[in-house]
Amino acid sequence: MPWRICHATAFEPEAHLVKGFLEHQGIPCLLENRRPEADPLRSSVGNIRILVPEEWVPVASKLISHRTHRRRRPKGELIAVDFKRRRRVPARRAHGGPQA
Repeated sequence: MPWRICHATAFEPEAHLVKGFLEHQGIPCLLENRRPEADPLRSSVGNIRILVPEEWVPVASKLISHRTHRRRRPKGELIAVDFKRRRRVPARRAHGGPQA
């Protein structure tokens, strides 16, 4: 069974988090560390690779992309919060809509 790269990072904690996340989803994983041990400060991006069996690559890549690509809010967008209930206020109430 050939193993393929589904994610690469320069940060060891991130690599372990991704590996744990995929294993929790039932996907077998391996870490391949290509960082030179002599000079860890000068390592380039992508030296720690997360490998999965070839048939799992599409599933693993999709899971990773859904976890990492969240909707980004435009700068300056206000998020209304009801501090009494400790919750975000729905968008229609936050922008002057009817209060319930």
